[in-house]
Amino acid sequence: MQRILSLRWLIGGEVQGADRFIPMDADPRTQAEPTAADPLSRWVAKFIDILVVVAASHLVSPIGFFGGVTYLLIADGVQPGHSVGKRLLGLGVRGHRGRPCDIRESILRNGILAVAYVVWHLLSGGGWILAGLGWLVLVLVFGVEGVLLAGNPQGLRLGDEVAETRVVGMAAMDPA
Repeated sequence: MQRILSLRWLIGGEVQGADRFIPMDADPRTQAEPTAADPLSRWVAKFIDILVVVAASHLVSPIGFFGGVTYLLIADGVQPGHSVGKRLLGLGVRGHRGRPCDIRESILRNGILAVAYVVWHLLSGGGWILAGLGWLVLVLVFGVEGVLLAGNPQGLRLGDEVAETRVVGMAAMDPA
């Protein structure tokens, strides 16, 4: 038995610990569970991103509107895992298997918010009844996302569930 253990140690498979074997390739940074970002920080980060979208929408119509919607969709994936708001608040988005969020995951996680923004924008110019309906859609979608974020034990909103992502503190992100 001791000979087998020595061979495993010699080829780099395992090292004998006090009472158990520890894999040689164990990396404590990847095995530690990253901490989920608190809901308030996430709300503030999203608010900053929405300010960027609204500012872009008002720059040059209609190109600014499309630029703003595009930013809203891909913000978390352009600089992998970081939108402007998340970077300012020290947050990042992790995708499947803990890697930074990519463009596809960003579109999936932010699609419902972008659709609500587009509906609001289209209805806001159609009279007070349609504008009110647009505001209702916008507040309802953002409200449901916010309530789900605050009420979910893992800190996931609907967009995170769809894209299989989670928002974590920057200390948990891979070094860039």
